[in-house]
Amino acid sequence: MRTEPVTLRHVGSRPAGLVTLSDPTGRDELGVDGVDTRSAVALLDRLLGGRAPLEAGVLTAADRDALLAALHRHCWSDRIVSTLTCVSCGEPFDLSFELSAVQRHLSGAATDWRAHAGVITHPDGRSIPLPTAHDELESVSEGAPGAAERLAARVGISADALVEAAEALEAAAPILDLDLDAECADCGRHQLAHFDLQSYVLQRLLDERETLLADIHALAARYGWSLGEILDLPRQTRQSFAKMASGASPAGPRTRHGGGA
Repeated sequence: MRTEPVTLRHVGSRPAGLVTLSDPTGRDELGVDGVDTRSAVALLDRLLGGRAPLEAGVLTAADRDALLAALHRHCWSDRIVSTLTCVSCGEPFDLSFELSAVQRHLSGAATDWRAHAGVITHPDGRSIPLPTAHDELESVSEGAPGAAERLAARVGISADALVEAAEALEAAAPILDLDLDAECADCGRHQLAHFDLQSYVLQRLLDERETLLADIHALAARYGWSLGEILDLPRQTRQSFAKMASGASPAGPRTRHGGGA
């Protein structure tokens, strides 16, 4: 099973196309070791699996977020639920929203800038190249200080136009890295809650590491499958088997499921 098809809207040198991601295996999940762009690119490369004629490194942040949103819906649901601490009363409260609703809101924002084939253009003739993940990673390779300026220079944006370019990119190719209005259920205080989809999805996979290990233990104990066989199972298949095996005692004869050696 694969994710919903995602339209890549900002890929340069090729027309927009529909791309799906594979259901993550245990190997894919264990391969996540951070919440930064490098980790996101590595995960998406594994889930693209060579079935799309592109690498995650050539995608813009907006297209990467579209794929990560599809991955979240595939693994969990469209709903995001996060527990926050109120800045006023100090009590915990939940922030809940539909991911697709935020995507529609961002894509529907009014702007004169238009994105096409890796470039955003304005009716007055101005154009700005869209940075790719490779551009982002190269710009931070020398450290965070000055990274924005290095990124701008890498894609041909002058230092004087940096602020304007950032605003144009936010309008024409928005990413899911924004502040949302939240209200404390206890005291009613309104406050801004920052949400970054890339960090959220990757952290959620990291937080499930113990659950993954429990799945591995349950399947190995019940069916006698090897670690390699279990890690090769697609996520949804592994979870279904683990749910069935969790209440059973270890089996006697070894049972094969058709996975790798």
